[in-house]
Amino acid sequence: MDLKVLLFQEWGLQPTQISPIDEGLINHTWLVRTTTSNFILQKINAHVFKDPAHLQQQLEQLSKAVILPKLIPLQFLPTKSGTTCLEFEYQYFRLAAAITPSRTLATVTTENSKLAAAALLEFHAALTRIDAQTWQAPIAGFLDVGLRLQAYQDALRNTDSERKLKATEAIALLVQNWSFLTEWQLFLEKAPKVLIHADPKLSNFLFHPSGIQVRALIDWDTIQLGSPFYDYGDMIRSYCSLGEDVPEGKPLFREEIFEVLLASFQLDEVKIFKAACGVILVQALRFLTDYLQNDVYYKVKDEQHNLRRAFNQLRLAEELKAYWVTTRKPIR
Repeated sequence: MDLKVLLFQEWGLQPTQISPIDEGLINHTWLVRTTTSNFILQKINAHVFKDPAHLQQQLEQLSKAVILPKLIPLQFLPTKSGTTCLEFEYQYFRLAAAITPSRTLATVTTENSKLAAAALLEFHAALTRIDAQTWQAPIAGFLDVGLRLQAYQDALRNTDSERKLKATEAIALLVQNWSFLTEWQLFLEKAPKVLIHADPKLSNFLFHPSGIQVRALIDWDTIQLGSPFYDYGDMIRSYCSLGEDVPEGKPLFREEIFEVLLASFQLDEVKIFKAACGVILVQALRFLTDYLQNDVYYKVKDEQHNLRRAFNQLRLAEELKAYWVTTRKPIR
């Protein structure tokens, strides 16, 4: 498929450069440059999002209705026929205005983290003003820990013996943490539901190039009804980690960022700690499930990528728990 031809035929654009953006794990994304403006082109993963047209319809309506005093909302561009979700050869595309100048951060300072926490709280406040009575979850059961546990157990039963053998240690670590997962499941089942972002990871915050301002919180595909504590936990999971490539023996968990986020949220710290543990362990569960299912969900670099990701999350959870129990909790 020639993307230049597609962009010209459907949106009337004449790109000077099209560059892939590889940060996302699900959709395929490109930065499109023209002589006058920049755009973001995405191919929506129809295997993950079962109804891309309805998903995009919700997001288009949200982009027009949401009021964000300090953040820039996403702006989707219609094709010549007036749709913001283009179906072409059984694939689905959308185009949005690029938010410039901006950049994502690979690592953050405490000040970056404080700004990002404020941005998430602003985003939450804006979502409370949106009528969510008819909002449809983009991925059925996305926040349902019980379904995640069942999917993992099904994968464990049905996987080939080689992958199961290689995952023996990760499987044992999950067993040790099973009570955290079931407690998190119970918490989410009882918690009041409001619209949340549901994926506030580091790469979804666009900062001003100077790093002194958050310009936007992007990737709205997962917005759905859930507990705000899910977002707080997921932000800790992402911001408090030094990444996938930290070698064994080196600290992975960033204590100073954890403290900044707790202070910024100003909510029940025990609940936030449990939410963070729950989200991290569910992410480990998801990576390991995908590994056992032969990598059908996440984009991977090699056959062991999802297994390494699972170990990384399990290690992050252990360091967070160790910090909470041995260092932080006794002085509070």
